[in-house]
Amino acid sequence: MSLALAVKPWWELAEQFGEPRAVMHHRIYSTTVPREQHEAYAFNIAGGKVLRESGVRAANGKTWALTIRLVEYIEPGTLRTRYALDFWTVAPGGKWYVADHDTRAVIEAVYEHTARTEAERPSLPVDDKRVGRGTAAYYDVTDVA
Repeated sequence: MSLALAVKPWWELAEQFGEPRAVMHHRIYSTTVPREQHEAYAFNIAGGKVLRESGVRAANGKTWALTIRLVEYIEPGTLRTRYALDFWTVAPGGKWYVADHDTRAVIEAVYEHTARTEAERPSLPVDDKRVGRGTAAYYDVTDVA
């Protein structure tokens, strides 16, 4: 478990430091970064430093069906360090999105909120034993207690 937990909920931190921006999204119209720049962002985020991660393995046990990551990465446009929430599922009709911010505490709080919400209301079909029993029962790997 990470000791760098935000003491405020993400929406309070967003009021103080500004809203996270939607960098990439499975809905084309929902992003602040032009679609033609997505490959550069995806490359940098995939190669960034993973700070926290939660995930559910697929039925085969080898691949991931859902991943939620907090990543430190270099923004391609400005070459500045930013922090991203990288969320994706591979279930049929799955969704993916990336939100980022230049303040880590904001994205830490968004990560915590997202991981807890996913465990409470799963976005992919999972065994009934996983649902409603907290983050440790839902995820195969998580650092959210």
